[in-house]
Amino acid sequence: MTIKSITRYCSDILHNNKCKNLPLHNFVHNQEVIDNVFLISNAIRIWPKEIDYIVIAACFHDTGFSKTYKNYEATSKRIAAQYLAKAKYNNEEIDKVCSYIEATKMPQDPQDIYAKVLCNAILFHLGTTDFWYKNLLLRKEWELFDGIVMVDSEWQMLNIKFLEAHRFKTDYGKEVLEKGKQENLNKLKQLIRIR
Repeated sequence: MTIKSITRYCSDILHNNKCKNLPLHNFVHNQEVIDNVFLISNAIRIWPKEIDYIVIAACFHDTGFSKTYKNYEATSKRIAAQYLAKAKYNNEEIDKVCSYIEATKMPQDPQDIYAKVLCNAILFHLGTTDFWYKNLLLRKEWELFDGIVMVDSEWQMLNIKFLEAHRFKTDYGKEVLEKGKQENLNKLKQLIRIR
């Protein structure tokens, strides 16, 4: 099985089921994460074979949303393991992919550089101007699928705390994305001061 067939399989999941109705964690987000994996991996010179495993994990990382919203990572790992076993990947390869997916669970806890790449690829937007749009999508998603409704000041404080606690895990994240994240954090703090 090729990366292309894995991408197609995961895309089908993300285009159907509950995933198609998610404002943030949907097919578009998944494609962005895959693109970010390539960008970060190439920038920090990850071996191409290892990039494949990170991309496979990126493809599967949100498929669990097709079954559940809470603790979706466990379901994503199960979907990945079942598919990869049928595709004749060995146990070591399956464990590797599943460990990368597990590392993305909040708070993120990557144990190697490859999992760090995936974690940074998922939260790439924190360091870009896309942060504001993605943040809006996440808020809407939480309201619709998790029943979490917050007034603006609560939402902004939650995001300030999140950005203050967050650390990019790769040199790329630290050198390229951190500055944008700090700018977004400062803008959030200004919004709180205005109120």
